[in-house]
Amino acid sequence: MVPAAAHPRSGRGRRGRAGRFLRALAAAGIVLALLGLVASAAVYVVLGGLTNPVHFDSLAEVVPGIRVNILVLGLDAPIYNGRAVPEFDVRKATGSRTDTMMLVTVDRENKEVCILSLPRDTRTIIAGREEYGYDKLGHAHAYGGPDMIVATLSRLLDIPIHYYVRVNSAGVAKIIDLLGGVEIYVERDMHYNDPYQDLHIDLKKGLQVLDGDKAVQYLRYRSGSDIERIERQQKFLLALKDQLFQLGTISKIPSLVDEVVTCVDTNMTPSEMLSFAKLALKMGDATVRTGTLPGENALIEDPGCPPLWYWALDEDACAAIVDEFVFGVDPTANAEITVEVQNGTNVNGLAARFAAELERQGYNVVAVTDAERKDHKVTQVVDRSRSKDKLRRLSRAVLRYLPGAEVGGARPIEGKPDFTIILGEDYAAEASSSASLGRSVGWR
Repeated sequence: MVPAAAHPRSGRGRRGRAGRFLRALAAAGIVLALLGLVASAAVYVVLGGLTNPVHFDSLAEVVPGIRVNILVLGLDAPIYNGRAVPEFDVRKATGSRTDTMMLVTVDRENKEVCILSLPRDTRTIIAGREEYGYDKLGHAHAYGGPDMIVATLSRLLDIPIHYYVRVNSAGVAKIIDLLGGVEIYVERDMHYNDPYQDLHIDLKKGLQVLDGDKAVQYLRYRSGSDIERIERQQKFLLALKDQLFQLGTISKIPSLVDEVVTCVDTNMTPSEMLSFAKLALKMGDATVRTGTLPGENALIEDPGCPPLWYWALDEDACAAIVDEFVFGVDPTANAEITVEVQNGTNVNGLAARFAAELERQGYNVVAVTDAERKDHKVTQVVDRSRSKDKLRRLSRAVLRYLPGAEVGGARPIEGKPDFTIILGEDYAAEASSSASLGRSVGWR
């Protein structure tokens, strides 16, 4: 007999189908497991964005290159027995008023130098002499030396001043001679004599190279208002900048540091002065901008005092120029940055207060809320922007008031702003200090 063919429903056939089913089931399990992992990762990402498990570092260290502010003081010669003593030791100067004051701000990253001239008759309250009422800014040094004028100006403009440099006429003359003179167009004949100040000016109109003595004459000549003299000083500084970056001069800068140290008094260390000299070598193409603290001459009579002529500040214009020159505020660029401000303390109103300051500077504040926690000690910035330029710009606004603030990077999330600022107790202290001094968060 011929063997019968295997029946299609035999045990062997059933085992083959069962194996295929198990393999398909295993493959499906693997797929489901992978989908589960993907889902878990997605949940982690979403929850991570919500709970913000961000590692924070010092904002000042993450974003270096914040502007350096240097107060330059040109001192009047002290008067002894009714006569000026121009050869006084500037490093031991006491009782001298400031004839010239300039705030120099250096932006190393953007290669920009801003020079803000400060009229010596600026009306202000001098730090440490509040009980005497208003006085002239130029008197602060005579009352208490560089520390008092630094404290006064820092409070007046609500800015940090990192260094000061004091120099007298003899020092300026020596520095100019060391640099080989400065070429400038003298706009008019200048003649003046004051034997009591030991001041003798005799300059002719026209283009010429001024040595140290003639440069001092040009800088000190006063005809008309003090503002006209400030304009000449700014013109001279721009000419000096051109002189500094000539090939024959720039190579001398590091070697001149030791000699310049003998002409000035400063709270910079010699190594810091050398670092600035080296920085100058890299900033030959730097943009130099000049301006004057805005205001007008006004005759003002304060209670119990005779009428005096002051430089009365225009507060709104001062706020604008300090924003621009000292902090590099650019409202147009800032408008592209979205920010959420959260109050991480139990002090009411902090988020709205800081948000108003950000909006004043042009930032796009999209939300003002309370943080989940109310025990933040230090202000923290959550950065979702993935943009170094945006972080650098926002850091100017934060570090302006909160030098100890921290920053941490987070994943961009659709619908979330570029930055979330969680205000801490450090900002509560700053706001309280500003209120006690009669200042708002801004310039005043």
